[in-house]
Formats: sequence, C-alpha cells, structure tokens
Amino acid sequence: MSKRFAYKALDVKGKPMEGFMEAATVEEVGTWLADRNYFVLEIAAAPLQGLVSSSTSNLKISAHAMNFFLLQLSSLTNAGCPLIMSLHALYRQLPDGPLKMLLKDLREKIESGKSFSDALKTHRGVFSNLFITMVEVGEIGGILGEILERYAYIHDAMYRLRAKIVKSMIYPAILLINTIIVAWALLVYVFPVFIEKIQAHGQELPLPTRVVLATSNFLTGHSALIFSVIVIAVAIFFMARSTESGSRRIARTMITIPIFGPVIQQMEMSLFARILGTLLKCGVPILTSLQAVEKALSNMIYKEAINNVREAVSRGESLSQSVGRYRDLFPESIILMTDVGERGGNTGEMLEKAGIIYERDLELTLETAVSLIQPALVIFLAVFVVTLALAMYMPLFDIIKTVR
Repeated sequence: MSKRFAYKALDVKGKPMEGFMEAATVEEVGTWLADRNYFVLEIAAAPLQGLVSSSTSNLKISAHAMNFFLLQLSSLTNAGCPLIMSLHALYRQLPDGPLKMLLKDLREKIESGKSFSDALKTHRGVFSNLFITMVEVGEIGGILGEILERYAYIHDAMYRLRAKIVKSMIYPAILLINTIIVAWALLVYVFPVFIEKIQAHGQELPLPTRVVLATSNFLTGHSALIFSVIVIAVAIFFMARSTESGSRRIARTMITIPIFGPVIQQMEMSLFARILGTLLKCGVPILTSLQAVEKALSNMIYKEAINNVREAVSRGESLSQSVGRYRDLFPESIILMTDVGERGGNTGEMLEKAGIIYERDLELTLETAVSLIQPALVIFLAVFVVTLALAMYMPLFDIIKTVR
C-alpha cells in the first residue's frame, strides 16, 4: 500500500528542491531521487493533505489564466521542451496564486511517477473531460505536443469568442439596467407627487398622463406582488432545470428563441465540428471522439442527439447518415461536409474546416445581434423619456391656457 512522503533534496546544480511522492517505503523514495542524481536531505511521511501550503482539491482557475497556461504549455512542448521542464518553467514565472499551486501539484505528481493524464484526473474540477481524453490519446500515440497545440487552439478560440460575447453585451446590459431603475424611480416616487399637485387644481388629465399615472399606480400598489412573481418565476426555472424533462424543455426553448436561438445553435455547431474534427485528425476512435464531444456540448438537446449518433455509429451506420437524422439541429452543410469527408477519408479535416466557418459565422451573428440590440434599447429609452415628458408637461400647458 503506497503512502505519501515529503522530501527535500539538492539537484545536480546544488539548488534546493522539495516535493511529495507516493511510494511504499522511504527507501523507494530515496532510490527514485538517487536515480535522478538528486542529493537527499530529508524524507518524511506526510499526511495526504498535510505539508502542503494550501489544498489544491478545490482550486478555482480563471478562464484567462487557463488560456494562458494552455497556450504557454503547448508552445514549450512543441519547441521540444520536456513536460516536466515546461511545467517548472511556467511555475517559476508565475506569481503566487491558484495556477501556480496547480502547476506545483501537477509537477509533483508527474515526478512521483504518474502520467500527465493521471495527474490531470485529480483536478477534474479544473480540467475538462475533453482535455483529459485528448492528453491520454496524446500519451498513447506519442503526439502529446500536437494534442496540446490543437486543444490550446480550440480553447483559445472559444475563450476569445466568449470574451467577445461578454464584451459585446456589457453596454446593452448596463443601458437596460439603468433604464429599468430610472423608470421605476420616476414612476413610483417622482410622477405620483407631481400629478398630485396638478390634480389639486381640479384640471382634467390628458390621455398620456392618465396612461402613465395608471402604470405608476400599478407599480406603486403591486411592488411586492411583482417582486414575488419574479422570485417565484426564477425558483420555478431552477427547479425545472434540475429535472431531466424540465431541462430538456428549457434547452429546446433556448434554441428556438429569435436572435438568441441561432447564436446558441451556431456555438454548438462550432464546438461539435471543431472538437470532433480535431480528435479524428489525431487518430482518436470515432466512438471515443463522439463521447468527448457529447461531454463538451452544453445544450441537452444536442447532447442527446450526439449520444444517439454515437449509438447509431456503433451499430455500423456512417457518421453522415446518423447525423442526417437530426436535420432540425444539424444544418445541411455539416451533413454534406461529413459525407464528403467520409468518401475522401478525411472526415476530421473537413469537420475542422466546418468548425472554423461556423466560428466566423457566429462572430458575424453576434456583431449583427449587438448592432440591433443597442439601437433598440436607445429607441426604447427615447420613447420612454418622451412619453414621460409629455405626461408631465401636457397638464402644465393646459393649466397655463386656463390661466390665460
């Protein structure tokens, strides 16, 4: 039964080093260090989580930090730098933080004799199943550097795309939130006081004023009810999403919503084509590739479709034939390129090209959607301000006419 040991040693250049290793005895640790020309200073038994500066079991790595790690690691390994040296080089240049702790833990596990994929499996909350699967394939096939490069490219493309979505939606979101807050404050607190003074003169209110006043009275008298309805609706949504049938209905609804539905579909298609194409080009069996793709997708409708496609392929059907059964989810271009790739023996390459095309189409769709949302919000705000101004000033004009 293996135990956990902490060791301190000097490397061949006399530089102090320390780490952890799982072994049966202290002698095994000493032998492992001596085989690498390390001068042993101390070896001691360590608790499973003891002697560690902080626990690495619940590390939270930001998307930006993970993207940096993958790009740097793939660059170093493709330049011919060994994996251990690459991890150590990245570890030394990083400031203290979760990513540095993660690199230290990975390096220690690999130094103790574990494979890179086994080390990654201890951090499933950080690394996706897709990345772990691809690393396993790279280790088996001796193409780890190529695998890391391809995954880093996919991750970087998706990271940039998500960052672009967030960046594009910041301004519309801020504008919408401010509009709602200002509208609520004016209708609930300012407008009723103003109209009350107008009504004190016994003046009949114009139609725009009566409409705005009715809206104001409704918001003022039913604020608690409106808030309760919103809270209940959110709770029902999360309860429905926690069930299989509810999650399926939500997923189906999401891809049918105008503007947002096509964006979700294009994102799923981009992931499907790019990941499946990359895995097939790297020699990963098609069933394993489809399983990895299923885990990478986020929409349940597409997940179930990929699972059914994998079962059909396992029965001997072609990929294009099984995908063609879901023409409501997969466009004709994907089916056609898959069929052409199967006939020419280059399915992976064709799907990779399709993934690049869908990424570009997705970027164009996002730019178009944002270009429509922003002016729509501005127009809504302008209409609201004009309506409120008319509702407030028309009674004043009537009073002035009466005085004259």
